[in-house]
Amino acid sequence: MPSAADAPLLDIRDLSIIFRQGGNATLAVGGISFALERGRTLALVGESGSGKSVTALSIVRLLGRAAAVQGQVLFKGEDLLACREARLRDIRGAHITMVFQEPMTSLNPLHTIERQIGEILELHGARGTQKIKARVVELLQEVGIPDPGAGLSAFPHEL
Repeated sequence: MPSAADAPLLDIRDLSIIFRQGGNATLAVGGISFALERGRTLALVGESGSGKSVTALSIVRLLGRAAAVQGQVLFKGEDLLACREARLRDIRGAHITMVFQEPMTSLNPLHTIERQIGEILELHGARGTQKIKARVVELLQEVGIPDPGAGLSAFPHEL
């Protein structure tokens, strides 16, 4: 039997997503399976409305009550569909992060980049103003922001 280290990082098994509204049920995703191996990249490709975003949102259970999600979503061997909300909060952001399609709605235009990214780091356990600031600079550098130190005081539209 393979060890947890040999298992895929993310293993989606027979995932189906049904939306219920009133007495109607709509199948949005029907029985898909795929695996993401450690150190690899995986792309979900398809037409608009084919279920890519719904699939991604279902992985970290961000679809809401109208969605019935069936199957297995194994992250490092742990079924996220069976996890308690507290456990999911530990995983979200720290291990699995969503990059939403609309960048203009992802960041608050009234707050600096340092404040917004720093708040996320603090929510996930980072402590110390200088340590958080240094980590924000590192992250800005990793994504190719020119002069990441100056980017701290920038607002989203300025990047």
